[in-house]
Amino acid sequence: MFATTSELISIISILGTVAFAFSAVLAASEKHSDILTVVVLGIVTAVGGGTTRDVLLGVPVFWSEELSYIWIAIASSIFGFVCVSFLKKHWVNTINLYVDAVAIAMFSIQGTQKAWSLGFGLPIGPIILGVITAVGGGVIRDVLIQRPTLLLSKELYAIPVTIGCILYSATLVYVPQLSDISAVIAIALVLYIRYLAIRKKVQVPKWASL
Repeated sequence: MFATTSELISIISILGTVAFAFSAVLAASEKHSDILTVVVLGIVTAVGGGTTRDVLLGVPVFWSEELSYIWIAIASSIFGFVCVSFLKKHWVNTINLYVDAVAIAMFSIQGTQKAWSLGFGLPIGPIILGVITAVGGGVIRDVLIQRPTLLLSKELYAIPVTIGCILYSATLVYVPQLSDISAVIAIALVLYIRYLAIRKKVQVPKWASL
């Protein structure tokens, strides 16, 4: 039987949590970190963005009501620590990048929708919180291990997320009855741009950089 929408979202959320934790393991390996540091970074990367969003919204932090996200992050981090050489294989890392792309696309729209439903700083607030939801954990991770954050790289990571959140928010302002369709289009757009970045090595154009 085909999975329902809620089941599909749950699967993507789990895979996204795993992908985020694995990215933390790879980042920590550059610093030759111990297992405790790897686990902490894995948790921070996996739930940091959503946690920051919920704190700003003044609502219960999402993982406090569903601790499975923490357990998944811990298990993934430990697995990654033990099998870090496996994660560094090109094809494994590529798969992880694509899973990460799906996760940030979905999480960004979820974050935008959650902030919008609570009337937070309309219409700009939901865009900001959507971006934070998707990339906040990675930024916190990079700050903790003292390496340039995603926001300082030329990789198309935060930019496609921002474009997707803007598109979705614009729909909520002008044609809210099309919000479901817009969400799908925004997610697809983020995925396509990330695909170009991963597969075609497309980067931020020179005219958009200092």
